[in-house]
Amino acid sequence: MLKQQAHQAKAQLQLFTALDDSLAGAAPDSRGAHEASLSKTTRPYRLWLCIRFPELSLEALGSSRDYPAAVLSEQSGTTAVLSCNAKAARLGVSPGMTLNTALALSPTLDIRQRRQSAERDLLQARANWALAYTPVVSIEFSGAVLLEVGGSLRLFGGLSHLRRRLREDLQACGHRVIIASAPVAKAALWLTRAGKETDCSSENELPGLLADLPLGCLDWPVAVQRQLLQMGIRTLGGCVRLPRDGFARRAGPGYLRELDQGFGRSPDLLPYYQPHEDFHEALEIMPESLVAEEIAGVLHELCSRLSVFLRQRQANVQKLHVQMEHCGRDSTPLEVVLREPCSSANYFLELLHLQLDQQILPAPVIGLSLHAAVMPATTSKAGALLAGTKVNGHDASSVTANRLVERLRARLGAQQVHGLSLVAEHRPERAWSVTEPAGPGYGQPLPGQMVSRVRPLWLFTSPRRLETLHGKPVYRGALAFISDAERIESGWWDGNDIRRDYYSVTGNGGNRLWIYRDCRDLCWYLHGLFG
Repeated sequence: MLKQQAHQAKAQLQLFTALDDSLAGAAPDSRGAHEASLSKTTRPYRLWLCIRFPELSLEALGSSRDYPAAVLSEQSGTTAVLSCNAKAARLGVSPGMTLNTALALSPTLDIRQRRQSAERDLLQARANWALAYTPVVSIEFSGAVLLEVGGSLRLFGGLSHLRRRLREDLQACGHRVIIASAPVAKAALWLTRAGKETDCSSENELPGLLADLPLGCLDWPVAVQRQLLQMGIRTLGGCVRLPRDGFARRAGPGYLRELDQGFGRSPDLLPYYQPHEDFHEALEIMPESLVAEEIAGVLHELCSRLSVFLRQRQANVQKLHVQMEHCGRDSTPLEVVLREPCSSANYFLELLHLQLDQQILPAPVIGLSLHAAVMPATTSKAGALLAGTKVNGHDASSVTANRLVERLRARLGAQQVHGLSLVAEHRPERAWSVTEPAGPGYGQPLPGQMVSRVRPLWLFTSPRRLETLHGKPVYRGALAFISDAERIESGWWDGNDIRRDYYSVTGNGGNRLWIYRDCRDLCWYLHGLFG
């Protein structure tokens, strides 16, 4: 028995040894290949795509490309050109040039002062837009937006298709962009600063790809770059070839760490963009304008940004507030209150246009701001005005009625459009009340005898006294009685009691009237008209 167990143990040992040799001895590369493939499947693929806006300062101020334009900034106490468009560049204007030199080259140069707050707002707007492509977005406030697209490539058909789609979207918004990608975010940023629209998919390719980039793409202080130039260093490759300890002593350990991050030697912890819960955007109008079409163009851009904001969050809004700013005057408000939460930018724009057409502007508009509080799309409920076919979970008749009410209010004013609700009251002038269309008053049960009574749709606010001829009422001629008397006697409990006999009559033109005889003064009155 013991001999048999020893034989079995020996056989199992030989089997395990053979399996181990098949991996380690007979095919030594197969185990390494297996481990490499396993590491590739478990390690997430990361690819950073950088979108740089070389004309950010111009685009943030709404500068046109139809004529030469430049943005100025203070540099070492001197006003100099920070950026210029293509038409100004063709005339010889370039960044760093003094204002007098730029004007000498282009006397009609459109000069703007730099506004960093407008640049930050524009970058944040583009970061909101980028969230439609990836949840991982970072803003580089020197003029770029970084997107981690490794997990989005299959969704958008690969890197080339994604790049083309991003470029088309941004060009449609009037941006000039430089796009590059790399497995390290800082490397992609350096490539765009150098003007190289290159795609790099492996960290092993980074040293050769980045080595020839100029020092300017690092955006280091001028003093540090001058020191390196005096040492004969003009490229990133030259920085990397220097002794690390000596470079850290001369330039600083922070710059050495930045080089390591760009070449993938150490992690680069980027601050991810966190969008605001509520939408608030502002745009300037340059130059100021009273033209409705120009103001509507800015409204269109704001509504487009709001639509992207809502789509990314799968959210709706029910109230929009627009402020039109004037120089030296109070702002002019536009407000849209929706009956049903919505996310359609075109519908927002339509309602704002209807209101804008009715506005009398006290002064030219220099800027617009749009604020909207968002709510989850699941909170949207169908209205209860009418019952009918369901469309996307909403009652189709209710949606149509709500849109009609919203358009009328945008055109005529919120106080001019309301609904009517029946009230359980015998006195005709008190048998109805103003209410919100399809609001709480709709559908309230009333006693059957009150619902079945015939009443005119149009009641006068104050009944009109009628003349009489031979004791009978007349109104533009003789009246013919077509109903018996209906006695209404009510209201004794609140001091507004009435005692009236109502009749339906027809006039000479065939129109049907509702008149009554007051039992206290025996006078005749016209109270309403039938349709």
